[in-house]
Amino acid sequence: MAKRQIAPEKKLNNQSGFTLIEVMIAISIFAVFATVFVTGFGYNLLDSGKIKEDILLKDYCENKLNDIISNPPTLSDSLTLTKDTKDVENDSNYQTIVEFKKFTVPDVTKIMGNPGAEEGGQSEEQSQQAQMQKRIFTVYKENMEKMIWQVEVTVRSKLTSETFRLSSWIYNQQADVKIGTF
Repeated sequence: MAKRQIAPEKKLNNQSGFTLIEVMIAISIFAVFATVFVTGFGYNLLDSGKIKEDILLKDYCENKLNDIISNPPTLSDSLTLTKDTKDVENDSNYQTIVEFKKFTVPDVTKIMGNPGAEEGGQSEEQSQQAQMQKRIFTVYKENMEKMIWQVEVTVRSKLTSETFRLSSWIYNQQADVKIGTF
């Protein structure tokens, strides 16, 4: 009978699972990605809230300015003395601040200077022309300062102290415009 050879014992080397180090590396990578995702999502929520606040401030400001433009108050010097501060209708967390300013025309003669004075004098015709320009400018200045006003509307959040400001020119329909004789 033939002697049967017994095969040497085979070592079982089962490598089909994950080692502890591989699992730890996978968890670390997942933790980094999860942290980045949650942080990004949080910033998106904060930015969305900020944008919502900005849009709300802008809308309240535009509505108040449009209301003033469509129904202007009687424009008088007393309007320029104080700022009108009121809560926004239906939302006491916001307030509007309305300020009126008179339009001022700068003195053009100070900007341009007096060119005839540098040359040693003016002719009679140049002097009359300069006086006519001065009278025209004076009437123009008085009329423009009566007719044009500036209104500035600021809306402020009482909770966050964020503000939004708009400004516009309005026409004084009750202005007493005088046309002088030249």
